[in-house]
Amino acid sequence: MKMNLIRAGFPGLCLMVSCLCFSACSSQNGAYADSEDCCVGNDTVYQVAQLHSLIQGYYDGVITVGELRKHGNIGLGTFQGVNGEMIVLDGTVYQAVSDGTVVLPPDSETVPFSNVTFFEEDASIELMNIGSMAELKDSLDAFVSSHGKNLFYTVRITGEFPYVKARSERAQKKPYIPLDEVMARDQIEFAFRNQRGTIVGMYFPGFMDKLNAAGWHFHFITEDRSKGGHVMDVSFDSAVAGIDVADEFRMIMPKDGDYQKMNLEKNVDEAIRVTETGSKD
Repeated sequence: MKMNLIRAGFPGLCLMVSCLCFSACSSQNGAYADSEDCCVGNDTVYQVAQLHSLIQGYYDGVITVGELRKHGNIGLGTFQGVNGEMIVLDGTVYQAVSDGTVVLPPDSETVPFSNVTFFEEDASIELMNIGSMAELKDSLDAFVSSHGKNLFYTVRITGEFPYVKARSERAQKKPYIPLDEVMARDQIEFAFRNQRGTIVGMYFPGFMDKLNAAGWHFHFITEDRSKGGHVMDVSFDSAVAGIDVADEFRMIMPKDGDYQKMNLEKNVDEAIRVTETGSKD
């Protein structure tokens, strides 16, 4: 495993995570949203709802795909009823459905959970001899540790990938069950071999663990945009990783009754781990 720093430069970052501004808006489900004059800037991670609400089974759309694209041109997420994995790249929203096939959802499709940002490359590194997901995370964690573990990072890794183990899942219908149970029942795994493509990854600091999962999360899409999914394992000889650093966070959440009745302080760490890794071990 080797990582070469090609370029890094992001002076003047100031953390503004405290900016969780909630004011009424006309989004799907009457969502509470951030005010227009709060935390303005491109170095902003925009989040739809909470991972904790998704984990507990809140799969109803909060905003539309068309609205989401106004808040970022790269990111991750899922769709109404957890109907597949979302990859946002270069301003286009892609949907990797249950068999790993990628389709273009309409702007009217709704989103229960997502993170997007406007990608502005602050650093570029070459990743070499990556043999596993653990090694990929270790390499990127080394960069995070040297540049600030309490910031937000988005990475796009482009290259030739001999092996990507990925997954998606079948769409759910009400009454919804928790996400770890969905993955146990309806997750479908597949392997992509010798595919050129892009891994989109996002990093959240540890103090965000009540709103998201701390650490890295990755989705993959092939260069021809025909296949993709949530990355479970990966190996490659070399690839270039562009990294964007963000110091602002904005969030939108639904105000409907089902969401408001949820216990979002419940410890769901084990369910998140099972959902991320696909393993109960």
